[in-house]
Amino acid sequence: MKKTIFSIIILFTICLININAQASDFTKAMMKAKKNLKPAMDKADEKALIKSRGEFERILQLKEDPWLVNYYIALADHSLSLTASKDEKMDKVKTYTESGIEAITKSLDLNPEFADSYVLLEALHFNRWSYEQDKMQEIIAATTSADESAKKLEPTNPRLLLITGISQFYTPEAFGGGYKVSIPTLEKSVASYKTRKEKSELYPDWGYEMAMGYMALNLLKRNDDGDKVKAKEYIDEAVKYNPDAGFITEYVMKEYKDASK
Repeated sequence: MKKTIFSIIILFTICLININAQASDFTKAMMKAKKNLKPAMDKADEKALIKSRGEFERILQLKEDPWLVNYYIALADHSLSLTASKDEKMDKVKTYTESGIEAITKSLDLNPEFADSYVLLEALHFNRWSYEQDKMQEIIAATTSADESAKKLEPTNPRLLLITGISQFYTPEAFGGGYKVSIPTLEKSVASYKTRKEKSELYPDWGYEMAMGYMALNLLKRNDDGDKVKAKEYIDEAVKYNPDAGFITEYVMKEYKDASK
């Protein structure tokens, strides 16, 4: 009897060791892949993004938290969809957007309680405006549904506020958009990023410099007294936070220089 109990204890201990080792392998692989994804996103480097996406696809084989792995696959797809130049056809945008929607849907099927997944789903559906304008009602319904789901779970999520603020920035004032509504939303996003603490180091943490960049763009667009000075402050803070962010160094700074001429 004692030998039987001892054998059970040994087997149980071995199982725990194996489980912990597998979890450790998963965490290491995810942290490495997440680290590699960041510079690829910063530089909008298509080859690096494809490589990073492949890393997450291989991690799926570990069968650990596939909902989170699929989130990052969808995030890579979204970033890839943004690498299409004006001279290229919308085929690339469509291909990566549809692939991203498929991946994030898998993530939500496994974990429908993660607000960031709905935020990313909303962003992916926004992409459809560039190639499916004939499906306006369908796109509005999809983005609205994702937005409402994210708000129910986490109304102060900084990435939710960021995506909302970006949408408002590009929406004409006649349709309820413009800097008058975008600035307050992005101010909340920036404030939320400053106090945000993710529940896990594996969770998404992107977007802070982007929120500051769009704040700068809004201020340049409004162009009231002192707005250019404030815009430069946001740009400087964004560069300090992430000096490799191409969106800031290549686009926002150019807009600032053009506005200052």
